[in-house]
Formats: sequence, C-alpha cells, structure tokens
Amino acid sequence: MIFLSADSLASAGQLIVAILMFVVVVALCYFTTHFIAGYQKKKLSVGNFAVVDSMKVANNKFVAIIKVGAEDYYIIGVGKDEITFIDKIDKDKISFKNDTKVNGQQPDFGRFREMFKKYAGRGGKDDADS
Repeated sequence: MIFLSADSLASAGQLIVAILMFVVVVALCYFTTHFIAGYQKKKLSVGNFAVVDSMKVANNKFVAIIKVGAEDYYIIGVGKDEITFIDKIDKDKISFKNDTKVNGQQPDFGRFREMFKKYAGRGGKDDADS
C-alpha cells in the first residue's frame, strides 16, 4: 500500500489551487468580455446613427447599411483607412434581421411540427400509412 507523503499532498494541493485560479481567470475574462460588448452595443445604438447590417467583403473591408436619423438608410463601404458612400436606399428594400417572414410570408410551423414528428418517430399523419 502506498502512503501519500507530505510532499505529494502539497503538490496535489498546489495543482488544485492552480486549476481553481485558472477557472476563476477564465470566468472573469468571459464576464468582462460580455459586459464590454453589451456596453459598446448600447453606446452604438443610442443617437442618430445605427448599423443595421454589415457584410465582410475582403480582409479589412466591409459593406454596411447604416440608419441616419429616423428614416434615412445608406450603403457605405468601410476599409482599413477610409469610408466610402455607395448609395442611399429605401426602407422598403431592406430585410431586417429580426424579420420572421420568409419570402414575404410567415413560416408554417404546424407543417414543420408534423414533419418533425414523422422523422423523429413520434407518429405524424403519414405514419398511419406506413
């Protein structure tokens, strides 16, 4: 039978303390990052300017739709050292991210539920035929 000596207990204790410190540092980094991201998002959305959508075109180059004021929307190109005006667009031509419509129609969740039950083996309408 192997007995643990004082040195091995001290080493195990140091390992446990190091692991706990690592977990605490990772948790602090996680919560700090989320706090800063929320703070910056709130700062960006207050005022007369808002970024509606953006898309990366190349390394350090983006195309963005920005809202200026109450009803004006613009497409701009954003590079590493410059911002270029591309065009002004109408609000009707923009599809917003929180829009739940697909091709101008609300999605049919009842049909999706039936298909899910069928393929999950829970007995949809088509199970009676098989």
